[in-house]
Amino acid sequence: MAQVTDLRAARREDITAEHKRQAARVLAIVAKRYEEDEPSALADGLGFVTRVGAAAYDVTGRALAGAHRIVAAVAREAAPEVEGTTRGELAAGLLEAARAMGWSEHDNAPAIPRHPVPGPRETSESGRVPAPRPEQFAGVAR
Repeated sequence: MAQVTDLRAARREDITAEHKRQAARVLAIVAKRYEEDEPSALADGLGFVTRVGAAAYDVTGRALAGAHRIVAAVAREAAPEVEGTTRGELAAGLLEAARAMGWSEHDNAPAIPRHPVPGPRETSESGRVPAPRPEQFAGVAR
């Protein structure tokens, strides 16, 4: 009888065009983070794998049953060598790999345009509701 803890044979899931598109987006996200966060520091292999996994989880919809494992694996395979490079150099290599996979800067444009929030009030109103005056309590027992 099979037990829950028994080892199962690994199965390779097919990589679709959507997985590749998402992996390219993951590479671009990680590259941006490396550009912004100490670009002169040395890149760490474990930190890179962690960032790719977290970005893949976000890109695929934050579902445990999602394709984040496949997307992360595709992104790691397409990425340049991590060890011995600075974060800035790695960011440049990641952007190059993302572009090679078909990603462009215009892919991150929001689908819904953002409208500016109205500025501060022009009047002297404070926005507070004043306490009721005594004549407003007519007919109400106190």
